[in-house]
Amino acid sequence: MISDYPFLLVDIERCERNIADMAIKAKNAKLSFRPHFKTHQSRAIGRLFKKYGVDKITVSSIGMAEYFASDGWCDITIAFPFIPHTAERVNALAEKINLNLIFSSPRNLLAALDVISAKIGVFIEIDVGQNRSGILPEDTRTQALMLNLIADKSNFSFKGFLTHAGHSYSARGKSEIEKIHTEALTRLAKLRAFWKEQYPDIIISYGDTPTCSVADDFWGISEIRPGNFVFYDTMQLGIGSCNVSQIAAALIVPVVDVYPEKQKLIVHGGAVHLSKEKTAINGIDCYGLVSRFNNKVWDEPTPGAYVKSLSQEHGIIQYENGSLDDLKPGDLLAILPVHSCLTVDSMGAMYDFDGNVYDVLSKNNNHEA
Repeated sequence: MISDYPFLLVDIERCERNIADMAIKAKNAKLSFRPHFKTHQSRAIGRLFKKYGVDKITVSSIGMAEYFASDGWCDITIAFPFIPHTAERVNALAEKINLNLIFSSPRNLLAALDVISAKIGVFIEIDVGQNRSGILPEDTRTQALMLNLIADKSNFSFKGFLTHAGHSYSARGKSEIEKIHTEALTRLAKLRAFWKEQYPDIIISYGDTPTCSVADDFWGISEIRPGNFVFYDTMQLGIGSCNVSQIAAALIVPVVDVYPEKQKLIVHGGAVHLSKEKTAINGIDCYGLVSRFNNKVWDEPTPGAYVKSLSQEHGIIQYENGSLDDLKPGDLLAILPVHSCLTVDSMGAMYDFDGNVYDVLSKNNNHEA
């Protein structure tokens, strides 16, 4: 029995369907499937992937790698540039599993040379348009410098190039997503061709939920690493990556007060639960879509109802045409989050429709020595 509100509710059937769909897509495209686990951050959810043949994963921190390694995952890529302060933990974990690190520049790589003593796989991060971190695919001179440094380390094994087309999150509609995808693949194909003779087994690792959800062709790509697709969210819905029936997580919030004259209500569900990530719906800032909840499952989103603003604990919901006038304090609503990754991280636990609790990585894991 769930007695603490708000809480994060997961539709396990939808979740499994999302996993199965992406696994089938990877298989049909002859791609290695290394899903990113930073969205769900849960050992229990992670085990669902094993039913679909997944045996290697992606994470975003050493703490997350340790957490999933403790549940039997033995092939893990930390898809975040190397952090020197984690060297001791990286060395310890790399003695137990196959661990891959990524390096975003020569400076980032140099920071690892004297402190990483264990055998690791190495990816060079490539920036195909997000402008966050990594080397441009056309910058073969810098790539060569990094490859020479890697070759001088007997415990470093070069695996390939890794990228994230995160600028797909600014797309609206499938045609924009596909355009970003095609441009990224074209640049990566040239990169692969440049190094293929010297490194015939080179891996091109690619991943973001919008392109991996919409595209069917992945020419030149070796593996994909989407993560958000396991739950999807309001942002992915707006981008065009999914439909509303694929959204598999909702924050269940209690109504605190109702103002029918203003077509507004207050819920206990704020920035500490949802984050302050927002998206635009019909040109209006939205912090989540609103659905009715029957104490078991949530309905389709209520037309015209959305989370208008958030403070630390308060959520303000705007609606229209009297659609929520009947609600009263104590009733429950479901909010489809804008960014499910951040909502999971904020809430720290999940429940299914039967009230079973699903563990989530403790924030303390990222600080353990």
